[in-house]
Amino acid sequence: MHHAIRMGLGLAALATALGAAAQNTSNLQGISVSAAVDDPNAAPPGTAAALAPAQGNMAELEPQSVLNRNYIQTIASPKDDYLAVLELTPSAVNASPNGAGLSSKSGTVRGFQDGEYDVTFDGIPFGDPGAFGHATTAFFPAPTLDAVVVDRGPGTASNLGNATFGGTVALYSAPTTDKPSGQVSAMFGSGNTWQLAGTANTGTMNKIGTEASVNYTHLESDGLLDFAGLRQDNVLFKIKQPLGDSTTLTLVADYNKVKWNTFTAQPTKQTDRFGLDFGGLNNDPNSQGYYNYNIDDRHADFEYLQLHGDYGTWRLDNKLYTYGLRDSGPGGVDLLGNTPNKALLPKGGVPGAINHSIYRAYGDMLKAEKDVGSGWLDSTLRAGIWAERTYQNQDQITVDLSTMTPRVLAGTPNANIIDTRQHTNTTQSYVEVEWRPIENLSIVPGIKHIDFDRTLEGVSNFLPVGGAGHFSTTLGAVAFNYRFSPNLAGYAQWAEGFQAPKVNILQGDGSNVDPQQTKNYQAGLVWKDARTVADIDVYYIDFSNLVSSVEEPIGPGGSLISVFVNQGGVIYKGIEGEVTHLLGDSGFSVTANGSINSAYSKTTGLQIANAPNATADAGFIYDKGPLYGSFLIKYVGTRFTGVGETSGATYNANTRLPTYNYANLNIGYRFTPDLRLQLSTNNLFDHRTPIQGNGATTNPTFYYLAARNYTLQMTYTF
Repeated sequence: MHHAIRMGLGLAALATALGAAAQNTSNLQGISVSAAVDDPNAAPPGTAAALAPAQGNMAELEPQSVLNRNYIQTIASPKDDYLAVLELTPSAVNASPNGAGLSSKSGTVRGFQDGEYDVTFDGIPFGDPGAFGHATTAFFPAPTLDAVVVDRGPGTASNLGNATFGGTVALYSAPTTDKPSGQVSAMFGSGNTWQLAGTANTGTMNKIGTEASVNYTHLESDGLLDFAGLRQDNVLFKIKQPLGDSTTLTLVADYNKVKWNTFTAQPTKQTDRFGLDFGGLNNDPNSQGYYNYNIDDRHADFEYLQLHGDYGTWRLDNKLYTYGLRDSGPGGVDLLGNTPNKALLPKGGVPGAINHSIYRAYGDMLKAEKDVGSGWLDSTLRAGIWAERTYQNQDQITVDLSTMTPRVLAGTPNANIIDTRQHTNTTQSYVEVEWRPIENLSIVPGIKHIDFDRTLEGVSNFLPVGGAGHFSTTLGAVAFNYRFSPNLAGYAQWAEGFQAPKVNILQGDGSNVDPQQTKNYQAGLVWKDARTVADIDVYYIDFSNLVSSVEEPIGPGGSLISVFVNQGGVIYKGIEGEVTHLLGDSGFSVTANGSINSAYSKTTGLQIANAPNATADAGFIYDKGPLYGSFLIKYVGTRFTGVGETSGATYNANTRLPTYNYANLNIGYRFTPDLRLQLSTNNLFDHRTPIQGNGATTNPTFYYLAARNYTLQMTYTF
């Protein structure tokens, strides 16, 4: 998606110039730095905690949904990306018009958009340094993941990242094991989709305790949209080496290569003609929509070296890391077919552009904690610092796609649309204390200081750009957790959030742009016993200077781009809950979660863009003997593609998207404890509702829920 957005941003000015011519939280593998996350894979088999699709944890300090390995392997689709994995949790929405894992388009949590919440891998934040967004198909597909935790809030002071105010999606890799083990699987599904995946653990290899593991995934698909194919390879390697009795050194390296055809939303006149599976692509080499002219080729890597020590009353964790993404490919100027080739290349050819971009981050996270005091002074002191430097280079030139050679298009000054270089420096440091004055009560106050610098230079949209910005703040947080009984815990939190402006402010007049800031208030209850897991929470978020994005066409009928809009202040508030309950010894469990969400502008009183007013998920799970399965229905309430309006002279009905729902059915059979076969069906009843659009007053464009699709997977564990 990032390549498509970058291509669109660069082509925005191009289309304008062509107008006249064309008008015709916590770290499972490190130290605990806030509420300790329950091990999501440690629940006894057959209990509600083991079977629940999502659940809270007894020690949390803010609302969480924990997704364990059982959920990832038996309920989520094997081809999922991490947004598709989390889409059944409260307040979460993920739209995948090409099918789950084959290019997600809009993952939101409580209405916070991609780039407004953090994504971490084994505790390390990552993302595009320009807009803080995430290339979801390029990092960590579902077979590489051991657990996912959706943390709906800014966390305590020790929660680090560039967008923590919107929450954190925490991804975790599987630990190495002391015994040799592994798993292999083969999957085939709709859209000529197939996948091979495997994991192998060496066990302890020598007298010094070395353990290693490797995970490999290969995925190919023609896509569920016409000509929207994808090919992906991912390999993740981990080696863990004890250094004495109390210290371990862990090396993790992940490499991902993905290539896919970039499609776009279409107006209703196009879908009426070509069907709901049309995304602007075809097999005509003379068309700007030719699938071989619209390609995103990504190469991503992520590496870290972790030193972890547990020395009784004090603990130390340091991660030295780097990650990066290289992104390139061509694209047509107008996939909606409204701009004739000759309007842009009068002497013949197919007008388009080629994009090249690369970013890389280098960083270090140092965290330390020490237990002090006793009795009513029993406490754990924590301190840490995160430092990261990034660079990002991007260039984009106009070309004749039929020859892939540079060409100056009619109405443009030259072929060089974009040639920019940017750098960021981030430093975040914190001090907090977990105070336990009485049994079962934890109080966690803390402060965090943030410094963020960004520089940009070069050419964007044919014009020189450049500038620098420095942003600094100190944030406070305090949270409480009280264990009323072994089965019931309650928590409450107040915390401040912050995000520095994105790079787009340096491409124009950013002198009046202030950082986004929040004040978060949350409270909730968690219940857990062998038969029932349940949690409920309420939240109130006072958001100032919200910068949101809407999708608009590039020029007359052109492709979509993301345009950022300052919507001023916003009040987010709502109630969320989830429950799973075993029905006796029948093997059946009922499960449900949902949310009632409100996100309204403080100045206009209107609902903000892309924020649903409610979500729900309900169904049942069966697991007894060799047979297992699940039937779950997801509901997404009303949301708007722009600022929401319901009446008045300026009301535009195209901004309002309808409610929708889809059902997923999984049926599995264990031939032996180690061999199983599973059939999964997504969107069982084939609902094809609009799920995203640009909200244009005339001739609006839409994405639709992907058609009913199947996967059949055989898995062998050894």
